[in-house]
Amino acid sequence: MTSIDKRTRFVGDTAPIDTDWLFDELPSILRDTGALGARGVEVLGLTTFGLDIDGVGAHLAVDNGSLVVREGDADDGPIALLDVDALSNLMQDLASTFGTTLAGGVQFRRGTADEFIAWEPVLRAILDARPVYEPGSIEFIARDGGPLDVRQSFRIDSPREDVGHFLAEAGYLHLEGVFTEAEMAAVSAELSDAVAAATLDDGASWWARNDDGWFASRILGFNLKSPALRELLDSDRFRTIGTFTDDEMVQRTPHEGDSAEGLDKKPGVVEGISDVSWHKDCSLGGHSRRCCGMTVGISVTGADQQSGELGLVPGSHRANVQQVNLRHDLDLPRVALPTRTGDVTVHCSCTLHMSRPPASRGRRVVYTGFGLAARPGDVVETLSPEEIRRNRAALNDQTRNLQRRDDFGVDVETFELETTT
Repeated sequence: MTSIDKRTRFVGDTAPIDTDWLFDELPSILRDTGALGARGVEVLGLTTFGLDIDGVGAHLAVDNGSLVVREGDADDGPIALLDVDALSNLMQDLASTFGTTLAGGVQFRRGTADEFIAWEPVLRAILDARPVYEPGSIEFIARDGGPLDVRQSFRIDSPREDVGHFLAEAGYLHLEGVFTEAEMAAVSAELSDAVAAATLDDGASWWARNDDGWFASRILGFNLKSPALRELLDSDRFRTIGTFTDDEMVQRTPHEGDSAEGLDKKPGVVEGISDVSWHKDCSLGGHSRRCCGMTVGISVTGADQQSGELGLVPGSHRANVQQVNLRHDLDLPRVALPTRTGDVTVHCSCTLHMSRPPASRGRRVVYTGFGLAARPGDVVETLSPEEIRRNRAALNDQTRNLQRRDDFGVDVETFELETTT
């Protein structure tokens, strides 16, 4: 069976956590997973993890080969100031360390945002029993048992078993020639109309700034503005993408809600959201309940090193690593995915990826995707389209605030990628 389903928790299986949980329940969890956490601390070169929850202090530290929780402050390591709701969300994977930072839900009495975020793999090790990735522990094996070529491409009608195996091993796909240049031209024309109609305060677009000024870099809910796109998303060609593994996948519906976003990337961006550095789509939290979904990129125009193609880290969807930016010692390869007009890229929601900033010309791409079907036991909260839109639009301002910080993204890889032609 070929699967990319990594879920270990059910949607809705949460309960409020307060500071008593740190001292009454966490110790029993650590008796089972503390050694796993201690190994992660060693691999990542961390010290201690301090918390100040509404004035109640605690910290995680390694003691005799196991991670333990203690009252009060440690002598070193970050000390994160959280309220009890943020603690509850963090410990139950409703929010990650990065998601908490991005939303402005944490301050620091000592240490930096980078030091706080570096602990994410260890938290998931102790709370979800996911070992922290160790160099050399992931192999890439082809269906015939030989080494997998992580730079190969496929067609939409390539053998399903070959495509699905590659997706499960590498965490992404490059599908050549799915749509025609004429089909992409129709989508591009409607994207131009949507960009022209966007305004800074419309709550339906993301904005970025280059030397020419502010521009709409992403149109939310573009599926509702583009009949040409909806026709393609309804096609058998597109729906085939959801069948490559044996998982039950549910397509984002083209006809309602914000199921697709149109991106207009330009060179020279100095502020705002346009070119997103290395990250996983689950970096805000929720990996244990939703991964792996599939993010699908439709190349409205071609992409290469000059126009800013997609970059990915093969195998990272199988690795419990930092979810944003890359440590210099991560031994997994970085692969560029140049595309032609009409090609499609697919990546798992927990595959590390980034968009190389355009150098000399821009590019256009539409992102949509598929999610894993709900399971018995999942209690799915239905959000209104308006609330989904507000949450998505808020990332525009949150990212600009993050860009102004001097304690995030220091001494890590952000856009480093192999050279392509």
